[in-house]
Amino acid sequence: MVKITINVSELRGKDAQRRKDLGEFLHEKLGVNVTAKEGSITLDDVSSKPYLRVLIRKFLHKSDLRERFRPIFNGENIVIKRRREYEKE
Repeated sequence: MVKITINVSELRGKDAQRRKDLGEFLHEKLGVNVTAKEGSITLDDVSSKPYLRVLIRKFLHKSDLRERFRPIFNGENIVIKRRREYEKE
């Protein structure tokens, strides 16, 4: 069982409400204790990191954020980063 921190500080402006929604979504799906602070969400006792990866990607897709944000996994930490925007020629 591992304690994992998700950095959601890049979800701001009109996407700021999604921070709370992500915490609730993960609590509902994983059934673990979720602590939300300004810019981060902490999950206690996560047993499956691959499943957590799938859930975060599902949430981004469900919330229509998949085109603008992506999760980056680094050991015990996860960062939700804004994707680079390229101009199409």
